Amino acid sequence: MPPTLIDETDRINADYARVSDDDRGAAEGVESQHSDNEEFGEEIGRPLAATYQDNSLSAFSGRERPEFQRLLADIARGLIAVVIVWHADRLTRDVREALDIIKLFRAHNVRLYSVQKGGEYNLNRASGRADFIADINQAEKESGHKGERVSLARKRQARTGQHGGGIRRFGWGVPTGRVRSKCLNPKAPLDERVYVDVPVLDMTKHRQDEAAEIRIWAKELLAHGNMAQLMRGIRERGVKTVSEADERKVKRGGKIVDHGGWDAKTITRIVTGPRVSGHAVYKGEIIKADAYPAILPEETRQALIALLSDPARVTTPGNTPKWLISKSTGGSCGQCSAGGMITVRHNSKGPVYRCEVCHKGNQLAPLVDEYVASVAVERLSRSDLVELIKPPRPEVDLAALRADVIELRRRKKEAGLSYARGRIDLETLETVKADTDQQIAKLRAVIAEATAASPLVDFLDTDSVEAAAAVWGTLSVGRRREIVRVLMDVTVLKGDPYELDPDTIRIVPRARHQPRAVSLD
Repeated sequence: MPPTLIDETDRINADYARVSDDDRGAAEGVESQHSDNEEFGEEIGRPLAATYQDNSLSAFSGRERPEFQRLLADIARGLIAVVIVWHADRLTRDVREALDIIKLFRAHNVRLYSVQKGGEYNLNRASGRADFIADINQAEKESGHKGERVSLARKRQARTGQHGGGIRRFGWGVPTGRVRSKCLNPKAPLDERVYVDVPVLDMTKHRQDEAAEIRIWAKELLAHGNMAQLMRGIRERGVKTVSEADERKVKRGGKIVDHGGWDAKTITRIVTGPRVSGHAVYKGEIIKADAYPAILPEETRQALIALLSDPARVTTPGNTPKWLISKSTGGSCGQCSAGGMITVRHNSKGPVYRCEVCHKGNQLAPLVDEYVASVAVERLSRSDLVELIKPPRPEVDLAALRADVIELRRRKKEAGLSYARGRIDLETLETVKADTDQQIAKLRAVIAEATAASPLVDFLDTDSVEAAAAVWGTLSVGRRREIVRVLMDVTVLKGDPYELDPDTIRIVPRARHQPRAVSLD
């Protein structure tokens, strides 16, 4: 059944005016449109009784236009007889929305006039509707050209260090105190759209908590290079992703799904991306260096690139270490004449340290770790801790070293292809591979030495055992293992199966800058 209409003599004539960008904020554009609309209304015998104006709001972005929504609501209530606009695109630049407007105007017998057209769009006739849609189509085409101009503007913004909008990056986005209106369902019919206020963020500034987390990631990775240990620490600290922190809904295939949480690929992208060092990026290319305050220094980012892009790294998680002592941290057996190293095994008592050769020791791992940690914390609280930290690393061109490694890997690959094509024999291939592998190993050793961060630096400002213990409590197991490896050699003897006797744990401090074994786990 058609809606009940109020007699046209009881309804009013109104105009609608809108401009997308009002840089000066003076609303001169909408006032100018209104003056022309008002004059046109007098000419056609339809004097205006009301005006609806949206200033500096686009008709093509799905953003809420309060006065436009009020106009549509008044039309639906049967209060409007005539609408005058300066041009059809003042109402909309979206053909689909234009069809909704036609349907609404026809349902409530509202007549539409355009100053630029010089007359009426007769929406009750196919020709009038076609004219209206044609003008909207032209406006949509012009919006496409505008999109190209916007793309160029985004590039200029990136070059000058300005943020062009979009989903915020982890570590960035400080609330400005302002809000903007956002449509939650822009594809819905006009009268069913829902709008919410969302905060306006300054994307050139750090979120201090997230920036601090990124620095922890960098420190952990450079200390032990174990992504699995880092991920475990992130889970234990309850670090939220951007989607979780901002309560964003994640959709796949149009359906809302659970947040996947952190993964190694995301962590790598964040700590190695140019943005983390303050560089402005457009389509993956740095177009302005040092555009923003850096979260990580550029040399740290380059070190992480060298570390995380090394194909020799083991990328499968394996067993994430849970205990402080292992053969890689220098744990040895005090009972074994064969020089066995201790590892953690499980028996009826629980996890125990025992020799991998003679299988002696069998000391409860939690008790041993507690004792070793107490010794480590006491040493870390001393004022002479700085003497254990190796001198500053020499300046190294990490980018050049990385490029050399990549080039050597390319040569090795080419040698393999040459062998497959019969151009070289197997002996030559093996010689080339052995030579390049040796050179790559030397380069990696230089990179590792240059990028290694001392795990002791976090304790330089602690002046008591309590303060050192507090810092120790914030560290991951991987970080603690590195500290133990730097500070001491641990020898485990046979002891009481249920209680710890400190005399059965021999701890020998390492000499300053003494070389240590390379971790293989």
